[in-house]
Amino acid sequence: MRPKYKIVSLIATLCLLLGIFQNTIYAESPKDDYKVLQPTSLGTVKLKENVTAIVKNVQIMPSDNHQTVGLTVTINNQSNSDINLIDYWIHIYTKSGTKLNVQNTNTKTLKVAAKTSEDLSYYATVGKDLNAADLIVKVIQWDFSSSSYTRVLGEIAVPARYNPVTPSGEARVVTADDVSATVRIKSATIGKSESYYRPDLKVTIKNDGKRTIVLPDYQLYIMTKDKLMYPLSVSNLKGTVLNPLAEQEFPMTVNIPLGVKTDGWKLVIMYPINEGKGLFPLAQFELPQSNVTEGEEIGKYYTFINAKGEYSIKLDSINRLPIDEDDLIIANLTIANRGKQTLPIPSLAGTYLLNESIEKLATINQNNKVIAIKPGATESIQLVSRVPYTFDIEKLKITIQQKETGENKTEELIELVAFNHKGAFTRIPSVRPDDGYKINDIGSRSTVKVTRFNQFEGTSANLISARLEVTNQEKRQSLIQQLAGYFEKEDGTVYPANIESVQDKLSPGGKAIVNAWAIVPKEIETGDVRLVIGKALLETSAGSANNETTNKEKLVGYAQPSSLILPQLFKAQDNLKNIDLQSYELSFTNVSTQIAFQESQVTFLFDYVLTQDLIKKSNMKDHKIIIEIQDANPKSVFKKEFSLPVGETGSDNQSAQLQLGENHAEVTWNNVELTQLITALKDYQLNVYYQITPGYKTLIASQKIPWLVNRSL
Repeated sequence: MRPKYKIVSLIATLCLLLGIFQNTIYAESPKDDYKVLQPTSLGTVKLKENVTAIVKNVQIMPSDNHQTVGLTVTINNQSNSDINLIDYWIHIYTKSGTKLNVQNTNTKTLKVAAKTSEDLSYYATVGKDLNAADLIVKVIQWDFSSSSYTRVLGEIAVPARYNPVTPSGEARVVTADDVSATVRIKSATIGKSESYYRPDLKVTIKNDGKRTIVLPDYQLYIMTKDKLMYPLSVSNLKGTVLNPLAEQEFPMTVNIPLGVKTDGWKLVIMYPINEGKGLFPLAQFELPQSNVTEGEEIGKYYTFINAKGEYSIKLDSINRLPIDEDDLIIANLTIANRGKQTLPIPSLAGTYLLNESIEKLATINQNNKVIAIKPGATESIQLVSRVPYTFDIEKLKITIQQKETGENKTEELIELVAFNHKGAFTRIPSVRPDDGYKINDIGSRSTVKVTRFNQFEGTSANLISARLEVTNQEKRQSLIQQLAGYFEKEDGTVYPANIESVQDKLSPGGKAIVNAWAIVPKEIETGDVRLVIGKALLETSAGSANNETTNKEKLVGYAQPSSLILPQLFKAQDNLKNIDLQSYELSFTNVSTQIAFQESQVTFLFDYVLTQDLIKKSNMKDHKIIIEIQDANPKSVFKKEFSLPVGETGSDNQSAQLQLGENHAEVTWNNVELTQLITALKDYQLNVYYQITPGYKTLIASQKIPWLVNRSL
């Protein structure tokens, strides 16, 4: 089933190098400088000497098939005696003369003590087409000497210009259930899917009083211009304790059908009455309007909101790099938490839209060892997709989405931010051998340095190899980050790199020796070759073998690439001491040769010391040492393969194996021609080759030794 895609109106338009960077977001209210509005007062009525009734905050909101009008009357008793509320009441009339049935939510409040004030809430049911300006509020006193049993103390008509809606960017004091709090919309975005609009709001509630308050059961809605009501989903609001001057932020969201008009939406707050059978209207807020920010800078943060909180995101760079017969498109982004509370990392997805017509799904790479972003911290992500290397990209749109489970448990993708790109792609950074390629992902922090560049000779082709030393910079054992990449010449010729993997965990400060190699033509000039590497992106798929389920990993790309400058080609050392064999070191201590003339046999004997650096880990599969004896007579050559003591992965049981420690070894071979030249033999060249994969070897050490002499080295 095709997932639903949501399109957010938070769009950042970035034109790299030649273009313009712009973003459409819903405005964020100023964090510290905003106006706080009190409930709107419509007039004051004198009840008696030093006692007044202030009529304020008339609100009309939809409720089922009618509307509910609500208002607040503040009784201010500055007299020296209590006021009995049973003597007073509120009548509400329409301007056409219809009297409404008014009820009081404060049925338990019977008196107002001297020198105090009390808020009383009244409500009534009205028709769907009635507006606040159609109402007249009368404050009455019961008077049984009057024919109507009432005496009107004051009459207040709601003016035509009356507007109870709180403007965007401002806050409003909201009172309910004897709790007064300051409410404002901090920020908002409106998304869109194939079926719904998706408003995401961030509302702050502050206690500006001098006593601790417990937030009541506010009911929050989006009300459309046509007075359709959609309840917002918000968690942990009811019962939240706010100390004096404390403030709490509440993310909230709702799905609204696409058929609803988007203009004139408001946030409304209501309060349950009659044991939850009705709702009393408290306040209305205008949603922040959109604005456009323009600039040419790369790396500017833009904000998006989801149910968990507010995030900032920026686009750092966009790369186009080769992989196999395709190209990778890699967008490097940073997510930041600029708030005061830890935020979970959202579950992200993404797409590319190429040349305004071709959509490509992308792989999101993010550190799965990190589940949250601390306040003030950042996390890097990459959005990766493939295109044919012959495909010319003129325009590119990058869309970052969030995965959510919608109605009927279907997966929905909410667009968080989109970037448009025109012009050249970002050049990848160059890294010198001494500096190293840095991996800063928590749990995989490490440095990768090129310590050696070799060319291995083959029969019909050569092999170039960069030896990489990966240092674990974590404070615990850690597996190394798998790498991927390619060798590239200045003219753009690309040779995909095979990069060994090391499955052993590294201790803190431990090192892994990894070879990146590629088969190249024999005539290649290596002076301008560089190695481009990045973090491997792997896709796991299930398979089966021998009736067992297996998981196979496939390379789909790489992230955060860098171009590593390679050192000069390695030159073989001219002695046989301290020969570097990655995590091993080999030294010859004594060598000698013997010839059995009658048997036409030549014997080579040698003592050696092989040590292992346990702090270094390496994958030695297929790696061999080849010892070669080369006489001046080119036909007189002997060579012998030796494997290293690396267990099952390194020994093929067909070659001799060197052993750790001080050891003696000897090899014998038949050579009639050499034995017949016994009187003319002078020196031979003892060569040590390193074989990285079958058929390819490189000379790493060599020394001239006299024939038939026992030589200590």
